[in-house]
Amino acid sequence: MSIGVVPPVALAFWRWFFAFVCLLLITWRQLHEHRKSIWCYRYRLLMLAVLSITTFNTLLYLAAQSTPAVNIALIQTSLPLVTIVLSIFLLREIPRLRQVIGLLIILAGLLYVICRGEWQQLLLLKSHQGDLYMLVAVTFWGLYSVLYKRFAIPLPGIVILTVLVGIGMPVLLPFYLWEYSLVGGFAVTFQSVALLVYVTVFASILSYLAWNNGVRVLGSSSASLFNSLMPVFVAFLAFLFLGESLHPYHFVGGGLILTGLWLALHRRHA
Repeated sequence: MSIGVVPPVALAFWRWFFAFVCLLLITWRQLHEHRKSIWCYRYRLLMLAVLSITTFNTLLYLAAQSTPAVNIALIQTSLPLVTIVLSIFLLREIPRLRQVIGLLIILAGLLYVICRGEWQQLLLLKSHQGDLYMLVAVTFWGLYSVLYKRFAIPLPGIVILTVLVGIGMPVLLPFYLWEYSLVGGFAVTFQSVALLVYVTVFASILSYLAWNNGVRVLGSSSASLFNSLMPVFVAFLAFLFLGESLHPYHFVGGGLILTGLWLALHRRHA
């Protein structure tokens, strides 16, 4: 949707600019109350801000400019694996056998949906420059999720998000100005405004608050598994709002994803 409407770095910068304004209107009192703690954890907050606010979304938008959506979806399936591997080294969390088996079933379901039920389609995929951007983006997001859990910064979630945006946005500014000098700005149209409203409210504020809370409660490895539900929701919403058809591979792949997710998250009780 953003391709040809708003340049990638401009989209990343302005989404966080408007998100910061919205967050600041809500949290300015809390920021003042927690200013000592914020300063105490400034280096950890800086690291988290650069990994998430500055780099992840920017690399994702850059990838979307130069690689097909199917490649992005395929590479994004590696997020749970990346997160689990990083959790082993940084959190000393050894995955349970059920979690490993569940992850393998989830990956099978994701690949089945992506190749539309025809496994040979995976052999026809070609590599693009954007694939590298996406690989780095997924690695950074996995690292962000693991470090968010490890740091366990004792601040309200919305305060942490406000600080992360406040730090990450200025770091992104030079890259936005560089892009602006090369390609210019973008037209203020209904489509561009609607896009910015969506990414500001839903993709920036609400989704980050939900994700961070999920990582805090469930842990980075378990939270990352829920990322696999994205193609299931996309297919269902496209059916409801765009009139697109649901095919057998949606149900087979979705069933595998849900089965793997249940298996990976289910805990045996004594």
